Amino acid sequence: MTVIPGLVRRAAAEAERHLREGIGLLVKVGRDLERSAELGRLLPAYIERMAILEQAVEAQDAELRTIRTELDSLVGQLNDRLLPRIDERMDDTERDLAAVATSLICTGRDTAGNRTRLEAAERRIGDLRTKVAQLEQRTGLWRDLQSTVARFGDDLDAMRARMALRAAEPPADASPAPVQNITDRPA
Repeated sequence: MTVIPGLVRRAAAEAERHLREGIGLLVKVGRDLERSAELGRLLPAYIERMAILEQAVEAQDAELRTIRTELDSLVGQLNDRLLPRIDERMDDTERDLAAVATSLICTGRDTAGNRTRLEAAERRIGDLRTKVAQLEQRTGLWRDLQSTVARFGDDLDAMRARMALRAAEPPADASPAPVQNITDRPA
């Protein structure tokens, strides 16, 4: 039975391994005992420090709760005081903006209407300027005609004056020239 010695060897190896682990554990426990003794001496100091920290945390917690209560109160007061006014101001601003927009639209329409009227007036003024220029030209022609007629009148008066003098003194040698009829003229 070769199976049994193999099993025995395995069991012996396993027992040896467990013994070694146990010894390692005892060594660790021995070291931990020394540390445990040291920690046991420091434990009251740590407990005292923990108590001080807990008190400080509780004091800070109380302060933070007080601050939170004050902040909630301030937010509530701000909401009560400002929000209704903000809504009113927003409504007023919306009304003002609507009035300004309406005014701009009306001004734009009025401007467009005025622009149309101005363009019509400018066309009418242009027509009137053209007529004034034509009238000035006609006036200049009329004045030229008047001056020409006045000169013609002066020339006519001068001719009459010369003719009257000649009619009073007949020429000595000359006999009066016969007057031709307009229809008798040679062509």
